[in-house]
Amino acid sequence: MNTRHQNGLTLVEILVAMVISLFLLGGVIQVYSSNRSTYGYSEALSRIQENARFAMTTIMRDLRMAGFRGCATADFINNLDVNSANYNPELHDFFNEPPIEGINENQGLNGSDTVIVRGPAPGQANIVPPYNSPTSAQVFANVSDFLKVDDIVLLSNCRGADVFQVTNITQGSGTSKLSVVHNTGAVATGPGNYNPGACGGGGAHCLSQTYGGDSAIMKMQTVQYDVAAGESGEPALYRQVFDDRYELVDGIEQMQILYGIDTDTTDPTPNRYVTSDQVADWDTVTAVRVMLLAVSPDTVSMGGTPQTYRYNGANQQVTDNRLRQVFSSTIALRNRLNR
Repeated sequence: MNTRHQNGLTLVEILVAMVISLFLLGGVIQVYSSNRSTYGYSEALSRIQENARFAMTTIMRDLRMAGFRGCATADFINNLDVNSANYNPELHDFFNEPPIEGINENQGLNGSDTVIVRGPAPGQANIVPPYNSPTSAQVFANVSDFLKVDDIVLLSNCRGADVFQVTNITQGSGTSKLSVVHNTGAVATGPGNYNPGACGGGGAHCLSQTYGGDSAIMKMQTVQYDVAAGESGEPALYRQVFDDRYELVDGIEQMQILYGIDTDTTDPTPNRYVTSDQVADWDTVTAVRVMLLAVSPDTVSMGGTPQTYRYNGANQQVTDNRLRQVFSSTIALRNRLNR
């Protein structure tokens, strides 16, 4: 019996196979494209959330420390040399200048606000023996590597507080791990400490009291936040400590700030929130509402639909295919609420 074997495919069979393959390939491409768009969207969302959370956390940390002076309520002594050419009261006066101050309303990049915060950096060291007299050139702290030369510090207890600039640091031993020196004279950076003349301590600047075991020392800072073009050309949040300005995080397109003011004397709770140009007295500000608009560095697939979001009380619509998200937080100024 003869058996016939197929020696090839007909043209019709090839065309049918090609059509089926095209359908399968189209499905694979569609799945790949969809997954790629989803991954790009998720990546962009994760990036802006990470940037905005880091920015907000840093701002909140500084705002919560604004105006902190330990438990001191009186006898605040500014020992910095106010006659120095390097003395700037907006940067170095922590007693007369407000702990928080909004400047340049809507004058930053994309109409962003600028805020200045004055107070200690997070963390402190306790004062330990030997408890030197006010005419001594140094005090001892229980934490090493906490301060450095030229830092401006607050030395405080419940009886009062002194602000001075550190002129030398030496490592101690035992519980006295750090010797903080506060001589008068010129310093490399900053105003230095003034010389009262009749202090009696030689080259040392006199403090207002002998600080004992109930005292703490903290590093002071004046911090400014604003939005400007970053190194990449994209908008970024900048943080400036005294004269040291640096890019904190990129992808922050705009920052708007409202200030909660206490308009009565019944409690320190804010009665209303206003812009900086509407604040008549910065001592009445007891809370701050920060709004950040974060933008993705790259474009993502929006399906041809403009993105709509609500920012600063108004609806916004963009068509540049860059993902945006609004972050908002209200921070109570703890040292105002406890006044």
